[in-house]
Amino acid sequence: MLNTKFNLYNPDWIELVFADRNKNYGAFELRQHYGARMVKAMGIGFAAVIAAALLYNFSLRKVVENIPPIIIEHTVEMNKLKIEKPVEPKLTQSKPQPHVTTQKYTSFVVTSKPVTENPPVVDHLVEAIGPANVKGDDKAPVDDPAPASNGTGNTPAPIVDNTEHSTGTLEIMPEPVGGMNAWSKFLNRTLRFPPSAQDAGVSGRVIVSFVIEKDGRLTDITVVKGAGYGMDEEAARVLKLAKPWKPGIQNGSPVRVRYTIPMNFQLSE
Repeated sequence: MLNTKFNLYNPDWIELVFADRNKNYGAFELRQHYGARMVKAMGIGFAAVIAAALLYNFSLRKVVENIPPIIIEHTVEMNKLKIEKPVEPKLTQSKPQPHVTTQKYTSFVVTSKPVTENPPVVDHLVEAIGPANVKGDDKAPVDDPAPASNGTGNTPAPIVDNTEHSTGTLEIMPEPVGGMNAWSKFLNRTLRFPPSAQDAGVSGRVIVSFVIEKDGRLTDITVVKGAGYGMDEEAARVLKLAKPWKPGIQNGSPVRVRYTIPMNFQLSE
């Protein structure tokens, strides 16, 4: 059986191998002092590794100590949102048109009292009686009575104006309750700068269109030109929270008006 603990560098084994050979040959000397050389080499190797680690740690600490601290300051300031006036369409110069007068619709009143003529005087009835009796004709045709009226009359139904008017054709423009100053305060109090836009460091301008109904409510809120990064959704959200406006007036009556406003989201450096 093979002995797994056999040591090739055992001195007895080395003497046996080189018994009949020249011991002055280098191989004998190398094998004879193999153990001492191995221990010395391992000691030198460990010492070199430890010395290198200590030297590296000392030099790294010295470099780190010499690096001055870097202070990074980044302050984000949010300006007040700039509220611009609505964009008015430019009116092109044209030939003067003849003045057209505006007529208000007049409501006609239908009375339920029947209209009667003056009854004939008794003296006239006496004079109309003839001296002879005239027998009537039983076979004479009889006209059918006229169909009964339902009492509604011929009054035309009032015209309801549900069209969307532009701001350039109105007698009285719509406006927020309290004026534009109150509207600016409402936007500054309600609008929030979107976190995604703040993280990306971008500003933007959102143009929003909406309809001011006859009762002043804001409906059909649409983003005409968006800026992304959550600014479009924020503008629409705030308009949905707005209180009713004073409606526009045309021909003395409130009408539906299409309105467009820009909203600027400005991130200060």
